[in-house]
Amino acid sequence: MLNDEAPAYDLNTLRFAGLNLVKAASVRSRVSRTGSYFGVRPMKLANGRVAWPAVQVGKAAEVAS
Repeated sequence: MLNDEAPAYDLNTLRFAGLNLVKAASVRSRVSRTGSYFGVRPMKLANGRVAWPAVQVGKAAEVAS
């Protein structure tokens, strides 16, 4: 059976960056340019902040050319 639960968005940008071993400014910059951090989109909160799921971004599979 598939797990249909959505991930909990309970991290702020600083903690999400720490989980992914990058600086928070790198996450903010990437989100500003592309709308996501390598496929992970933050959830906008009512107070203007964003919340992130507790996931680590992995390397994309290299495409053989």
